[in-house]
Amino acid sequence: MSLITAGAAVCLAVIGLGALAGAGAVDVPARTEVVRVQPGETLSDLAARMAPSSDRGAVVDRIRELNALDAGLRPGQPLRVPAEG
Repeated sequence: MSLITAGAAVCLAVIGLGALAGAGAVDVPARTEVVRVQPGETLSDLAARMAPSSDRGAVVDRIRELNALDAGLRPGQPLRVPAEG
């Protein structure tokens, strides 16, 4: 019986930690804007600039999706990006 109890406790701990890990991240904003890439700017930089409260990786993925990106960025390139209000 104690093995079952220990297993249940471990499962609950893992579930709880998973919930806490995602607690600080905000969903990717649905609103978008068109912005121009600044010299030296990366997609991660752009995500941080336009949606600082959101999960950066998720925002980068959405930028790639919105713009069908598969190559590098060019300064001055217009991109549709998720943007916080």
